Amino acid sequence: MKRLNIFVDETGEFGFGKGASELYGVSFTFHEHDDDIMPELTKLNERLERIGYTNMIHMADLIMRREDYKNFDIAKRKSIFNAIYNFSRKIPVKYQTIIIDKKYTDSARVLTTF
Repeated sequence: MKRLNIFVDETGEFGFGKGASELYGVSFTFHEHDDDIMPELTKLNERLERIGYTNMIHMADLIMRREDYKNFDIAKRKSIFNAIYNFSRKIPVKYQTIIIDKKYTDSARVLTTF
């Protein structure tokens, strides 16, 4: 029997108050368990070691130069980003993202029912 791995991540928040995000998004990553990604994962980890970063990667913080990345120059952050980008292009996965523009609804209910 085949096994499908599904990873889910969200961005934004349910809230509609002052300072709340304008968009809410959910992304799904689908990976067939039998499709081996270990060689590419090993390459990614080796590349990140050469760059000098081996912690978890949080893309928003990387892009915004926050948290772990606040002292990294643009070249180092770009290298980390490119490592992840190249990895994601080489592995056999499928992605689906749903983005909801909250200006078209006034209820958090729509965010919990899609």
